[in-house]
Amino acid sequence: MISGCSSHTGPEPSYEGCATDENWETFDSYISGGKIQRDPQKSPQWISPAPSPLATIPASMSPVFTFQPSPTSAGSKNGDVSCAQFQPVSVHRGSGTTPLHLAPISGTVFDLHFDSEGAALYRVITTRQTVTIPTNVWTSWAGKKLTITIYEAQLANNEVTSGLFQTVVGDFLIAR
Repeated sequence: MISGCSSHTGPEPSYEGCATDENWETFDSYISGGKIQRDPQKSPQWISPAPSPLATIPASMSPVFTFQPSPTSAGSKNGDVSCAQFQPVSVHRGSGTTPLHLAPISGTVFDLHFDSEGAALYRVITTRQTVTIPTNVWTSWAGKKLTITIYEAQLANNEVTSGLFQTVVGDFLIAR
């Protein structure tokens, strides 16, 4: 079983949808352990923007990046995971109402790595099929060549049941 909050050497990713730090632990374990499966029919499918050696994206505003679970599965824009992450569920003496540790999730989870010339710039773990980089982060990438790698796994109670599948999207140039 791969779960639990632990320390990592890199910066913590952004979490969107129902994704949690336990998913971070799982993805990192699979990636560092070489457990990536390569199957073009099951690997995540990048939708937009379309990469190409000549693709240039304005630095003024981050685009909406879209993708789906595989070439044969369109999935759903908001994903297939439901959660109650933001519901206060525990009362602690003197500290009011706080959320308990997040519950395990089941469904499709994506891990997107945004790199430039081999250096990690940003990472998002999400259960949704869209990602937009915060404007202040995006504009700091002006003039950089961006490579995006997307990983996808099916989870049942935070345990991988299918995957980890990988797609290297390609290169984009962020305009100055």
